[in-house]
Amino acid sequence: MALFSKLKKEDVKLPNYQSQPILTAFERIIFEEANNDEDKYIVDLATELVNGNPLVINFEHLPAEQANKIVAFLSGVIFAADGRIEQINKKIFLFARNQEFKDGTLQRFIDEYKE
Repeated sequence: MALFSKLKKEDVKLPNYQSQPILTAFERIIFEEANNDEDKYIVDLATELVNGNPLVINFEHLPAEQANKIVAFLSGVIFAADGRIEQINKKIFLFARNQEFKDGTLQRFIDEYKE
């Protein structure tokens, strides 16, 4: 018996990437109006970041203490995921990994909407 046995051709199934559209970082942005600071909600936001979806979060309708809790947690996630935070205006922030900025669409978004 050989160390590596031969696989029959029909046993090998390669993924078909051609059928999947390639989305730009801008097309993957999740726009969110923060409405609470529950742990599950914050973890769900962090999961989206780790999965490569940039977040634009509006904190206008949230008290400062609750907004600070979310920003503090997501700041740690962004640091761990090698990302950055951009302030769009006083209470709206963009959270994204650095690799999401490579296609240039996020930077164009920031340049267009940043106050």
